[in-house]
Amino acid sequence: MEESQNTGTVTKDDSFQILQKVEDMIGYAYPFIKKWSVADKYAIGNDLMDCMKKLLRLSVDIREKYYKKTTLGDFDRENKTLQEFIKVAYDLNILKGLSSYKEWNRRSEEIGRMIGGFINKVNEINSVADNTATQQQKSSRYGNSRYKRH
Repeated sequence: MEESQNTGTVTKDDSFQILQKVEDMIGYAYPFIKKWSVADKYAIGNDLMDCMKKLLRLSVDIREKYYKKTTLGDFDRENKTLQEFIKVAYDLNILKGLSSYKEWNRRSEEIGRMIGGFINKVNEINSVADNTATQQQKSSRYGNSRYKRH
């Protein structure tokens, strides 16, 4: 991770860590959801699993670099949606115990911090590239004019 900070690029390790955290969260959550009653599984368990599956798909896209800023934004919004579903499950006493709520929420917040850092890195890289392109455009504007003085 230090390497990516020094070079100013996003490495595959950064995106792999996000994918690994999503997989870990699914592994943590699935046994809980499996124990819920049939009604609770259908009421909110499916929504929770759908959110986590979408996070998994988006994290694979990020890892394989099939993304744009919109993909990163979609990932962040999906993670926030997951946090809301976790809160609703706890409020409805479907998710039993404060410790499991806190652990699940902690995992989701950790993923959120990681994707926030990833978004900042991508934005930094893009802003450096935009500044360089703008400077090149400005410098070429005067030298390659159509109406040059002879």
